Amino acid sequence: MGFRQEDGRPDPERLLSRVQASGPPRGKLKIFLGYAAGVGKTYAMLAAARRKLAAGRDVRVGLVETHGRPETVAQLEGLPRLPTLRLLHNGLEVDEFDLDACLRERPELTLVDELAHSNAEGCRHAKRYQDVEELLDAGLDVYTTLNVQHLESLNDAVLQITNVRVRETVPNSMLDRADAVSLIDLPPEELLERLKAGHVYRPEKAERAAQNFFRPGNLTALREVALRCAAERVDDDVNGYMQKRAIEGPWQVTQRLLVAVGPSPTSAPLVRATRRLAESLSAEWWAVSVRSGALSPAAEASVTAHLELAESLGARTEVISGPSMPAAVMRFAREHNVTKVVAGKPGRARLPWQPDLIDGLLERSGAIDLLVVSTEDSVVAPVIPAEAPADHGWSYLKAVLLTALVSLVCFWLTPPLSDANVTTVYLLGVSVTAYLWGRRPAMLSSALSVVAYDFCFVPPVGTLTIADPQYLVTFAGLLCVALSISHLTARAREQAAAARAREQETASLFSLSRNLNRAQGEEEIGSALCAWASAQLGLHVLFVSAEPAEWATDLPDPTVRAVVTWAMSNGVPAGRGTSTLSQAPTLCVPLRRDGGPALGGLVLQLEAPLGASQRRLLDTMVAQGALALERERLASKAQEADLARSNERIGTALLNSVSHDLRIPLVSISGALDDLADASTRLTEAERLALLVNAREEADRLNRIVANLLSITRLEGGQLQSHPEPQELDEIIHLTLGGLGNPARVQLQLQDNLPLVRADFVLLQQVLSNLIDNALKFSEPGSDSPVEVGTTTANGQPELWVRDWGRGLPPGDPEALFERFYRADPGVPGSGLGLSVCRGLLASMGATIEAQAAHPGARFVVRLEEALQPSLA
Repeated sequence: MGFRQEDGRPDPERLLSRVQASGPPRGKLKIFLGYAAGVGKTYAMLAAARRKLAAGRDVRVGLVETHGRPETVAQLEGLPRLPTLRLLHNGLEVDEFDLDACLRERPELTLVDELAHSNAEGCRHAKRYQDVEELLDAGLDVYTTLNVQHLESLNDAVLQITNVRVRETVPNSMLDRADAVSLIDLPPEELLERLKAGHVYRPEKAERAAQNFFRPGNLTALREVALRCAAERVDDDVNGYMQKRAIEGPWQVTQRLLVAVGPSPTSAPLVRATRRLAESLSAEWWAVSVRSGALSPAAEASVTAHLELAESLGARTEVISGPSMPAAVMRFAREHNVTKVVAGKPGRARLPWQPDLIDGLLERSGAIDLLVVSTEDSVVAPVIPAEAPADHGWSYLKAVLLTALVSLVCFWLTPPLSDANVTTVYLLGVSVTAYLWGRRPAMLSSALSVVAYDFCFVPPVGTLTIADPQYLVTFAGLLCVALSISHLTARAREQAAAARAREQETASLFSLSRNLNRAQGEEEIGSALCAWASAQLGLHVLFVSAEPAEWATDLPDPTVRAVVTWAMSNGVPAGRGTSTLSQAPTLCVPLRRDGGPALGGLVLQLEAPLGASQRRLLDTMVAQGALALERERLASKAQEADLARSNERIGTALLNSVSHDLRIPLVSISGALDDLADASTRLTEAERLALLVNAREEADRLNRIVANLLSITRLEGGQLQSHPEPQELDEIIHLTLGGLGNPARVQLQLQDNLPLVRADFVLLQQVLSNLIDNALKFSEPGSDSPVEVGTTTANGQPELWVRDWGRGLPPGDPEALFERFYRADPGVPGSGLGLSVCRGLLASMGATIEAQAAHPGARFVVRLEEALQPSLA
């Protein structure tokens, strides 16, 4: 698919994808690249910085190594500098780059020399390039220098050229993410002249360098490597330019490479070689580890290191299982559309029974290309045994004892048992040995079975002498069949063990997923993750939220808190087993989704770095935990949005409901006041008194409406506070009736000797006022029957009730009367808040209200708590 449509216009989907891939703004990185020390990288960087400073940019020197070179020192003079860290390293005080100082002052451009430098202990990061990464992520521009031999993918090539292993390396991803690469080139002859003149090193060091690293052949080869690296970078820049402007060009078919790694030391150079091939082809690449059985601790650690190396070089890693490495590798390659598989050339002759890896891959390759690269020159480490140890020799002893037991059984059953049946019993013993204790004990059992058969059953019995040469064929057949059976049985045993391990892992992950789906809230999700990680990894695990304010309480150890702070702030793991704060006794893994901010984190107490299988489980758990936390955050946001919409609807309904009720008393009060104030209107004293009484009644009505609005607002906000105290119901009833405008329509039925009740005086008075007002409104128009207010005692509990003589309760659920804005008769004026406010106010006092049918009318019963009387001594 090109970058233009058929009509010649740019493809909007591709342009949109490039805009979306740009991500948040980040700092720009410029690398001054050379092929050796002394070519002028630092000088060129300082000269470029001076030009930026003259142009008005805020330029600061973070750290520059002058090595005493006069021209470099001269360029450095006058440039503003940041403070440095003074640390103790190998008994000497050294200056290191102060990352925190740079982040505080935030200059526009920072100079950080020697990108591949290893920081002294006490710095935040183990490598200086990690400091540069953090500056870039913080949006700061950086100038830095780098020699081509420090690129990780070229480590083996540099060793072959110079016979010197470069220990300080930088991942190629740093070169890939650079916005500009400036190649600082100098012919080798001129560089050697500078070396002799003392412009590179001091005289004594320069002489040693000229005899070792700085030989003309080495410098010429390294210069070619640097030029090729720069040329590839230029090609990438051209492709990027074409893509940004949708320029049509010749696009090659996408390439994908795959390399299989194991515990062998040849895996490291093989990974680097694959990285170089992938870089030259601009291809995506995979590094996979094939598991067919248990590994020894040393082999497990070696595989983990090789996978980490591949990840640092930009590979996607995976651990797969299968009985045969060639079959598993090619199956994975076909599933992921891999076009080329990289394998290492065998370094030593294989044994006759060992399968040939290259032949196996070639037979199954089909349309996939197989690339065989040489790794012999870089292999100096001893071979690591891949299989797990067999119980310190006990398995071999058991195999010997089982073979002896089989010989005794066969000897006891002879002569009825024929020779063919004897060999069958020995083969059965070999099968049992292979199934119970593995391949190597079974091979020992095969050899011992042949010897025991010769000694016990072949004439002359009791010796290893063979009288009949035909038995040689029998021995050979028995040995071959026994070895085949042991191999096949052991393979079946390993496959069964691998299947059980996969089944257990799948079941445990399913259990984790189920627990996370059931968890409600961040705390339950964190508890589920910690419980699962502790059970599966056997480690103490702590969940931390994304809020820094809680870390001080949860993490009293300042070292652990520093690890968590950095990991959560940058979104990448930190602590033991990583290159950031690796001296800490913990590992912090942030939980994040799709490059977003950390939603939480897991803190693991580690005595040693995690193995490959543990890392795979941890990565899966982290992915599921991040998904669960993101789901919880989205659910909370959805709930907040629903609540906001609900509050908006309530506010609109409240405004619509009370606007009419507020307007009626205001109009009545305004009309009465206008009549009283109009001097032209001649009013009698009785008329004036009637207007004043009407205005007072409407003002009281307005006051009740406003009180209900305030109460419902305080109830919704949880701000209503009641102060229950012993009260007399009779007093509250009479005071409430005294404030009503028409107390003649209220009839009292009060019980004598009613005990004191526990209530808030003001709130209960508001409740009674609302109930009486509601009863008066819903009584039949023109009815002479008054509203009844009474008190009773039921089951020892005081009750206050109000009865009207209206139409009674509406059909259906009477509890609907206490819902906000519910109106049983739309023809009766009101907001529908009175009964809802009553229930809320009573609940704050520990009281209840119930609606009962009275036939005719309705009866509202308030059940109050009796106040305890103080005992008299």
